Amino acid sequence: MRELLQGVGPLSVVIPALNEERRLPRAIHGIHQFLRSLDVDFEIIVVDDGSSDGTAHVVGTLQRKYSEDQLRLIRLPRNQGKGAAVKAGMLSALGQCLLFTDADQSTSIDQLPKLLLPLLQSGFDIAIGSRAAKDSKVIEGQAWYRRQLGKMFGTLAKLLLVRGYHDSQCGFKCFRREAALAIFPSLTSSTVLFDIEVLLLAARRGFRVAEVPVIWTHDPDSRLGYDPHRAFVVFRELLRLRREWGVVLPVKVQVSPWSLDGLASVAEDRVWCEQQPTRHGVH
Repeated sequence: MRELLQGVGPLSVVIPALNEERRLPRAIHGIHQFLRSLDVDFEIIVVDDGSSDGTAHVVGTLQRKYSEDQLRLIRLPRNQGKGAAVKAGMLSALGQCLLFTDADQSTSIDQLPKLLLPLLQSGFDIAIGSRAAKDSKVIEGQAWYRRQLGKMFGTLAKLLLVRGYHDSQCGFKCFRREAALAIFPSLTSSTVLFDIEVLLLAARRGFRVAEVPVIWTHDPDSRLGYDPHRAFVVFRELLRLRREWGVVLPVKVQVSPWSLDGLASVAEDRVWCEQQPTRHGVH
């Protein structure tokens, strides 16, 4: 991996954060240690999405430990949603490869090489982590109602918007710089649907997307639950994107599994290359 990263330039890791004062120290420490082990230049960008707790204070304290060059803080003046926080971080990032990941580290930073390999070895523009692809592993699964809600949402997303992905919602996605700068300025969704809009924008711009199986561990302290108002907002956003986009059908591409230094395959042999998409539905 070090040889692949030579000459690529710095890596950027964006963490959207809303009231994450408790989880951020462990997450930042783990991410910092792992990126140091790659022996590359890097930056960690925490985007405080209008937190009401000590999130910004925690990051400020850690900056004195890790330096402001390696740990940056962006503060949004009010809570705008995860999509807006990720957008702000990605557009501020200086790296050549840009990852966004969650503060709970349900997908650990040690899965990053799996996403870098298709970008650096196989010419893909975007690599997305998948909890549902062949060879993915889910540890300590979600409660039954969370699983059912996730399945229902995934089914609706596939029927109404984007087909071809096993998992569009995993919060672990990596981009070449040129892809990120072409996609995120146009991102309009600030809800959990921003992941889907990112894939729709990637299709419109002809970027090649690899879906990579990852190890995902459910955080039992997750604050996400069923909120009728939130569900209504998400469904309304889903219909808005449907009206604007119709259905996007990525083109299936067969590639060889990626491996490094004799390691076992780290990516499934089916990926999705989004080139000229076929669109159906109301426009």
